[in-house]
Order: sequence, then structure tokens, then C-alpha cells
Amino acid sequence: MTLPDIDAQTQIYGVMGWPIGHTASPAMHNAAYEALGMNARYLVFAVAPGLEAAAVRGMRALGVRGVNVTVPHKQAVIPHLDELRGEAAALQAVNVIAREGGRLVGHNTDVAGFHRSLEEAGMAPGGGEALMLGAGGAARAVVRALQLGGASAVYIANRTPHKAEALCAQFSCAACPVRAVQSGGPAFYDTARRVKIIVNTTSLGMKAGDALPIEPELIQPSHSVVDIVYNPWETPLLQAARRAGARTQNGFGMLVHQAGEALRIWTGSAPPLDAMRRAGEQFIRGA
Repeated sequence: MTLPDIDAQTQIYGVMGWPIGHTASPAMHNAAYEALGMNARYLVFAVAPGLEAAAVRGMRALGVRGVNVTVPHKQAVIPHLDELRGEAAALQAVNVIAREGGRLVGHNTDVAGFHRSLEEAGMAPGGGEALMLGAGGAARAVVRALQLGGASAVYIANRTPHKAEALCAQFSCAACPVRAVQSGGPAFYDTARRVKIIVNTTSLGMKAGDALPIEPELIQPSHSVVDIVYNPWETPLLQAARRAGARTQNGFGMLVHQAGEALRIWTGSAPPLDAMRRAGEQFIRGA
């Protein structure tokens, strides 16, 4: 990768989270800046919980052009921004902060990222039902994207039922009802076998020895199975789904498309998705 030397005109972007871990975002965004010929750098900011206000003040003071926001800050940053737009306002969750003059505006590109990744893979629900496993940080964006993708209904299974019920209350509508279903019961088994697409939004599969988020015998060849985890590249859930003959997809497509939309918001340029995809995959897979 060849980028211009850092100087007084270098535009600074980055990602804030805790723990920030082994993120592929710098590789992807810096590859995009190189492809676009930009004098820019994308950095990693480890921001401990409770320091969101200080981090946003620092962004203002230092002239940082844009920041991605990841767990656990997607809601905590909201009181410190000047405005929320689009899906960020609807979901009350921010994953992109953009500078507009002296104002900081919150956006959410997770919805578009997941929606476009499903369309790209030919896995949008398109009139079928969907089962979502988990009701945590990524769940709001996934529910919204499934609705945009034409799901006729979304069922949510979560080990903490009240979290699933809260999502149902927020997102259910006449065109696409959202309902909680208790894991392990007859209704869950019937739902799992019937739906068109199963999406895992839990962190199960990121660590060796994790249990599967759904019994493998419930996965049918007719299913599309998506795991929003992308490291490891193929989680145990996706391995089980592939063995069952189902179509599978990890979370890398969502990562690429949400990053591309962030870049579009920050720069106004069409994102060089191929360059971003190559750099991200090389970083994750060590290829």
C-alpha cells in the first residue's frame, strides 16, 4: 500500500470502540484512500466506556473528518452529536459520525450494508419469513434490513426474552410483523424449519468451543443461513449449514458495504468496493 506522506493537509478518519480488537477497517479504508488518490489516513481509537463525550470533543478539537462507531458506543455517542439522520434517527444507533463544517452528524450504514450484502448474494428474503438469532447490538440494523429486503415476517429468538420483545415493539408493522419466539420450544422448531432465511446476530462462533446458536438438525437445504461474524471466516454455524446443503454467507459482505457507505458519506465519492474487499479479506484471512 502506497499512501502520501502525512502532512498538515492529511484528512484523518478512524473507528472508535472497546475493545477494538483485530479490526479490518483500517486496511479497507486505507486501501480505498489509495485507490481514490486521497491524502487521508484511517486510524484506530480505543475508547473505554464512559469516555464517549471526551472522544467526541476530541474529534471536534482535532478536526477528525469522520469516525466509525462500534460496540459499545453506538447509542452512547448520541447525546454528544448535533444531529441524527436517516436510519440513525429511526434506530437510535450510530455507526458513522461525519463532520459537516463545525457540526457532527450521526448516520447508520449497518442497515444498508446488510441489505446490500443480501442482495449481492441473492439471499434477500423477498416475501419469505426470517428467523433472527439474538437481540443485541447488531439486531436493530438486521431487523430493519430484513424488512427492507421484503421479509413477510421476522421472528426473534434471544436468551433474554424482554430484549426480543422490545425489538418487536419497535419494529413490528402490518407489512412485516416482528415476533419473539422462545428458543427450544415447539414454536421455535416449527419456525426454524419454515423460514426462508436464518441470521445469527450473536457472538457465538467467534471463540473456539462456542455452542451453535441453533440446533444443526433444524437447518434445511432450502435455507439461506447468514452469520454476521466474519472472523473466523466460516463459523461452526456456517459449516453446519453448508453440510446441510443450505446457502451460506458470513458477515464480510455487510462489513464491506457499510464501510463503502461510510466512505460515500464522508467524501462524496463512489467507494472502490473491489479494493476495499481485497484488502479486508487479505487482512482477515491472512492471504
